[in-house]
Amino acid sequence: MIYSTVLFVHSWLRWAVLLLGLAALVRSVRGWTQGGPWTATDRKISAAFVGSLDTQFLLGLILYVVLSPLTPKSLDALRAAMPITALRFFAVEHAFLMIAALVVAHVASARAKRATNPTAQHRHMALGVLFTLLLVLAAIPWPFLPHGRPLFRI
Repeated sequence: MIYSTVLFVHSWLRWAVLLLGLAALVRSVRGWTQGGPWTATDRKISAAFVGSLDTQFLLGLILYVVLSPLTPKSLDALRAAMPITALRFFAVEHAFLMIAALVVAHVASARAKRATNPTAQHRHMALGVLFTLLLVLAAIPWPFLPHGRPLFRI
């Protein structure tokens, strides 16, 4: 029961991550290209994006380490899972891509905070969010993939 609940929330939270990332990207690209100021709204949307990604990571970590029946529990199980596309995706690829996305998002956020002018803040956030979203999109088990999952869990 708890596995299903956490998986459900993890599945739906991806949409918040993607929407907040898209909002942060649009605002940052606009600020970068038009030389706009770095506003409190920009900071809040960027923080909400990184925060939603952190929450998503925490839920994924709970699924991966504690709850998931798919996660290999030992190195031998991991070796056996590698030739099987779906198991390799969830055991290694999904986790690796999401950790990389989290690192990129945090680095971009930190660099934007430390930047000395608004254009640099927007540039750091725009590029960081873009790369983060590309990693997240690559890590999602889209339904058209062999290891796909539904877009909306019910």
